[in-house]
Amino acid sequence: MDKKSMVPVNPTYHEVINDFAKRWEKEQSERYLEYRKKWANNPKNFVLEDGPLHLDIEPTNACDLKCPMCPRTLLLADQDKSKKFKIGNMPIDTYKRIIDEAVEIGVYSVKLNYMGEPLVHPQIVDMVKYAKDKGIVDVMFNTNANLLNEDLSKKLIEAGLDKIFFSFDSPIKEKYEEIRVGANFDKTLANIKYMVALRNELGLISPLTRVSMVLMEDNKADFDEFVKLFRDIVDIVAYVEYQNPVREKKTQINEGFACSQLWQRMFILWDGDVIPCCNDEERQCLMGNIHQNSIKEIWNNEKYVQTREKHRTGRYYDIEICSTCNLPLNSHDGNI
Repeated sequence: MDKKSMVPVNPTYHEVINDFAKRWEKEQSERYLEYRKKWANNPKNFVLEDGPLHLDIEPTNACDLKCPMCPRTLLLADQDKSKKFKIGNMPIDTYKRIIDEAVEIGVYSVKLNYMGEPLVHPQIVDMVKYAKDKGIVDVMFNTNANLLNEDLSKKLIEAGLDKIFFSFDSPIKEKYEEIRVGANFDKTLANIKYMVALRNELGLISPLTRVSMVLMEDNKADFDEFVKLFRDIVDIVAYVEYQNPVREKKTQINEGFACSQLWQRMFILWDGDVIPCCNDEERQCLMGNIHQNSIKEIWNNEKYVQTREKHRTGRYYDIEICSTCNLPLNSHDGNI
């Protein structure tokens, strides 16, 4: 496979962006702009840094909701798989050690969630502050906002959170509460409004706010109403298309596909396990463990090298988990 014919890709959100979001981007530092340039260009040219550009760190895999489409909910509902799914929180000392090394090797960005709800972790504010104090240029997380009270909003803003992404799957109360099982529509909406209003009252540009819905059969007709509800509240309104979590090997292949995540980011789970991408909820493709090796060692180990080479040469389908992924057949350039 000719290198020039390969186009590394990621899924992305379909976004409606307001002027505040455009201003936020323009006011970022040179280092942030350097990071975003590398994020776009490194995978396209198969440029590999000493370490990842970005770390997805999972403070906890616990969650306060039970959304039916969530891979976490589905794992717990499976009697066999749930036995392997241990729930826990990352100790703050482990987290600090990860951030210290991340800064040392030039990691630009950190996202504080994966399978769980970050606001469940009792030290989430400390985690944000530590990363910002150490010089991480872009600190963010996704949240269902159910636990986002006024005090927590204030502390997260003061800690220096750069971006916060709200998951809110319908503009209709009854439908929202059917999807976000355990959440209250009015309370969660008020939580989101309060945080944005507080940021604006303080005259700050961060955190940048985005609200998104997972577009499914039951709610796909609601997106226009969703935009109307949120366009004057948050900075970005978005949707991401639902991906069927059932892992089946694809009979069709795309030899022009190479997953950009292999050149951009690394996922470190609450217990230290490292996986290469956001679609490996069952840890089928373990790359190492942070308690045994450093970030840099794992990023450059033989398993990562072989995985990247298969993608670079158009043979992603030789990797079990990649052969079941939807992205190669439905892919385009994207963002975090």
